[in-house]
Amino acid sequence: MSAKLVDYSKLAFDLIDELERFQTPDEMIGRMSSALTQFGFSGFLISTTPDLRAAHRRQTFFDGWPNNFNDHYIANDFYKDDPVVAMCLRATDPFEWSEAPYDAEDSPRAKTVMGVAAEFGLKNGFAVPIYRERGLIDTVTMGGDYGALDPLAKRSIHLVALYAHSKALALIGAGHADPYRRILSNGEREVLSWTAAGKTSWEISVILGVSEAAIAKRIKMASRKLGSVNKTQAVVEAIRRRQISV
Repeated sequence: MSAKLVDYSKLAFDLIDELERFQTPDEMIGRMSSALTQFGFSGFLISTTPDLRAAHRRQTFFDGWPNNFNDHYIANDFYKDDPVVAMCLRATDPFEWSEAPYDAEDSPRAKTVMGVAAEFGLKNGFAVPIYRERGLIDTVTMGGDYGALDPLAKRSIHLVALYAHSKALALIGAGHADPYRRILSNGEREVLSWTAAGKTSWEISVILGVSEAAIAKRIKMASRKLGSVNKTQAVVEAIRRRQISV
C-alpha cells in the first residue's frame, strides 16, 4: 500500500474520534478490525503480556484475531515460546514481529508459533508494548499478510494502539475507577497539547517562555494524574479524557 495514497495521520485521528463514541467491546472490535485493514492488517489483539517469571497466563482484553486464532494459541500455550511475547517483555518501543529474534534450532517451538500464525494469515505483524502502573506490561499486537510498513504508518498505528488500549480498559472496567477525578491544570494541558503537536520539551519551553525543567515537571505531574508511565501515553490519555484536543 503506497503512503502517497493514504493519509495515515488523518486515518488514525478519525479512528480515535470514532472509538471514543463506542460503548461496547463488539463495536470497538468491529471498527478496529475494519480500520486496520487499511494498514494491511487482518486482525489484532489487546492483552496482558504473560511473564513466565511471574507465573501468570495471558489475559485477553479484546480479541480481534481471525479464524479463532487466539483460541488455538491459548490451547497450545504458545505464549511460553512466542518470540513476540519475549520481545514485548524487554522492549520499550513498538516493533515488527520480524524484529523479535529467535534461533529456530535452539527454539523449535518459537518457529512453530510463527509458522502457525502464518497459516492463519498472520505472516507479518506489529506489536506495541504498553507499560502500566505497578510494573504491568500489556500488548497491542496486529498481524496480516502485507509488505513493508511506511514509517508514518508505524507512528499512526502506535498512536491508535495506545488509544485503543486505554479505551479497551475503560470499557471492561480494568482502568482507573474514576478517570475524571484528577483534572489537569491549564499549564499541564498546554504542555501536553504542544507535545501532541510534535514539539520537543525544549521547543515548548521556548514557546511558553519557561525553563525546560519546568516543562518536564508539568509532564511528570500530568502523567501521574493520568496514570501514565511516559509522555506519549499521557498525551493519549489526555485526548481520550477530553483534557486536550488535537
